[in-house]
Amino acid sequence: MKYLKFLLLLVVIFGCKEKAKTSIQKEEKFEAKRVQVQGHRGERGHSPENTIVGFKNAILKGVDVIELDVVVSKDNQVVVSHEPYMSSLYVLTPTGDSISKAEEKQFNLYKMTYDSIKTFEVGLKGNVKFPQQKRISAYKPLLSEVIDSVEAFLKKQKLPAVDYNIEIKSVPSQYGEYQPQPDKMVEFVMQVINSKAIAGQWNIQSFDPAILNEMHKSYPEVELAYLVSKGGVEDNLKLLNFTPQIYSPNYKLVKNKAFIDSVKAKQMKLIPWTVNDSLAIKEQIDLGVDGIITDYPEKVILENKKNKELIEN
Repeated sequence: MKYLKFLLLLVVIFGCKEKAKTSIQKEEKFEAKRVQVQGHRGERGHSPENTIVGFKNAILKGVDVIELDVVVSKDNQVVVSHEPYMSSLYVLTPTGDSISKAEEKQFNLYKMTYDSIKTFEVGLKGNVKFPQQKRISAYKPLLSEVIDSVEAFLKKQKLPAVDYNIEIKSVPSQYGEYQPQPDKMVEFVMQVINSKAIAGQWNIQSFDPAILNEMHKSYPEVELAYLVSKGGVEDNLKLLNFTPQIYSPNYKLVKNKAFIDSVKAKQMKLIPWTVNDSLAIKEQIDLGVDGIITDYPEKVILENKKNKELIEN
């Protein structure tokens, strides 16, 4: 009788260990498959872009990273904005008037003080490219305000830390006209970041190799992402003085496993932009990207959930 009880005990113990082992293996498979979810300009598909309300809504949906853009004002303030001017697509003047395409670049943020920039409305007009976007009154915030607001929001809501992907908007032909020189641009952005206590991680990204080279030279410890819209990996990397931690191409360039392997061979993470179509999201995940930048973070979150359920079952 005692022998039978002992055998039963061994069966139970062995069964529990195998179950725990299987559970761990499934979790490891999911983590290997799961991609990082980056909310592009917050969650542009549903909230005004690059606004505090948009970032908060993206966080509530469950993004891992909030992606945002920064430019510089006349008084050297780091402003969260995709364009260095007031876009006719979604911005209204302080009096509520629309801005025409022909005149939008006259509202040059680099020639405006932040007090003036803040009076423009960026949420009530909506965006014809994103018909589901809610019309919410908003303004272009400072990078410092975004960080303070996000960190306070996370603490109040008792949510885990999120990471920041901060894109420095920079075009060489606009140096001195719509933006400062690369060294000053980098200096202004880093002054803000270094003055803040960010609970999560953060990185800098840019399309401009000069910005990335300057950042790497002055702040070699900073994680950098190289944004590209065309060309091959090798040719693009020739424009840099170093190999970045992240390679971030237009998702249409990520076509096959060979491309993935060429990036991974250089020890770079692969995070394509801006993937909004559900089928394209699935294809990118199946190819093996590390993260996805999207205007619709809920779509990537859903695909991650589907993959987890498949692995668990």
